[in-house]
Amino acid sequence: MRIFRGIEDVPEEQPPLIVKGYTISPELFSRGFRPGGGPCTCTSRCCGGGVYADVREHERIMEHRDLIKMHMDETQTTDESRWFEEEAFDHDDFPSGRCIGTQEINDKCAFLDSHGKCSLQVASVAAGKHKWSLKPLYCVLFPIEISNGVIGFDDLLQAEEHCCTISTEFTVPLFEGCREELVHLLGEDGYAAIEGHYAALRGQVLSGGNHR
Repeated sequence: MRIFRGIEDVPEEQPPLIVKGYTISPELFSRGFRPGGGPCTCTSRCCGGGVYADVREHERIMEHRDLIKMHMDETQTTDESRWFEEEAFDHDDFPSGRCIGTQEINDKCAFLDSHGKCSLQVASVAAGKHKWSLKPLYCVLFPIEISNGVIGFDDLLQAEEHCCTISTEFTVPLFEGCREELVHLLGEDGYAAIEGHYAALRGQVLSGGNHR
């Protein structure tokens, strides 16, 4: 199994990659997952503290509350008034400019069941919809984050969970390990732009002899 070293020596004049209005952090190319890591090995621990959802996502969830309740268990509440915090607030990293947090019930997100599954995702699949049709964007993306318009890595569980830990030596670069999530956000064409940028960077590094 080949282990790649992250692309560190990017020329200073190299402009940042911007895709659909988002700046792509260099760490998506310079860090990656070692064997056994990445979202495909998710432990659901990131769901423990809940998440912030765009107010439009909140509205969509509430519109489907009866469907969602059908896929909750005894560790969750079907009282929808307890699913979210009372107040929304302004935040520029959300499409509508406002967000609201999910509540914690029994020390976990209101939508996380006793088996570590998201009731929003389970309900979506059961209804024949895309698995992420009801799921807040930031749930979908993790450990990818958007902060001040920059797509980067959320280090909340770095060195604690294999699924959310990256390294400078890896078998799969961060952006590739999170391909499905990035396509969800940026589309296939946006992801292709990221792939092309990475290929160009590797070509620069390899031509300079800085690789192994």
